[in-house]
Amino acid sequence: RLADFVIEHYYPACRGEAQPYAALLEAVTRRTALMVADWQALGFCHGVMNTDNMSILGLTIDYGPFGFLDGFDPGHICNHSDDQGRYAYARQPSVAFWNLHALAQALLPLVEGPKEAASEQLLAALEPYKAEFASAMVSGLRVKLGLVSEHDDDAALADDLLQLMAEDRADFTITWRRLSSPGAARDCFMQRD
Repeated sequence: RLADFVIEHYYPACRGEAQPYAALLEAVTRRTALMVADWQALGFCHGVMNTDNMSILGLTIDYGPFGFLDGFDPGHICNHSDDQGRYAYARQPSVAFWNLHALAQALLPLVEGPKEAASEQLLAALEPYKAEFASAMVSGLRVKLGLVSEHDDDAALADDLLQLMAEDRADFTITWRRLSSPGAARDCFMQRD
């Protein structure tokens, strides 16, 4: 009943699909990928990404021990009770993907057909996550860098900058802000269009 309610009120396009619950999982997968890419591009650390703290609507909820990065450290843990660093900044994309797998397990009994076929359909519904996340992440960083045209090496450029920021523990927000100053991006990226 809960899955049907969610489809009815939030994902009505899934109703007409041959396997509406697999379609629901794919829609949630795509929204989650976009949300986590936004988190990463903003330097947002959720802190408590248990499955019950994730939204099926792709919204950020449960603002427990959240935080924003200061000195850029991909291993930053904002939740002081997270001794293992499970929810560290750099791990957020994979934790969200794991949570989507947990959602797939919960939806498995609802998908019609043999269990093996249903499982394959749900795994296929999870497949867009990595590409959707990567695309949204590079798009968000492209905007932050002020790149007006797309290039094949945009992701590498952003990764290089993030690596330099991590090496120097550069302030995440201030670094991006300084790049927005007139001439700063031109001076840093003179080789680019």
